[in-house]
Amino acid sequence: MKNKVSYRVRKLRESKDFSQDNMAADLNITPSAYSKIERGITDPSIGRLEQIAKILGVDVTYFFQEAGDPLKMEDTDKVYGFATKGDIEELNKIINQLKQEIALLKKDILTLHAGTGQIKRKK
Repeated sequence: MKNKVSYRVRKLRESKDFSQDNMAADLNITPSAYSKIERGITDPSIGRLEQIAKILGVDVTYFFQEAGDPLKMEDTDKVYGFATKGDIEELNKIINQLKQEIALLKKDILTLHAGTGQIKRKK
């Protein structure tokens, strides 16, 4: 279990672009002591793990969940990195709209290259 926790701490820290030095400073411990937590050499207390979770913006239970549990798509309020499921759905809508606009622009460019000089766009 200790290695799973240390692995998850390291991966989450890296995903947030935090350095070990920053984490150590926020936890008021030495970088060496923090490194030992991530390498599984030192087993952090639950209090220390709660501090780490708070800094990284997750619930402490994140470090103990099974592989399939932490990011279930059914939970619309869960945070996925820096975006919620609703944010991702909205981005997908925007991307699809942009794809349609790009397709129309490509048509317009082909029309211009055909020599008509006019752009006729259907709405």
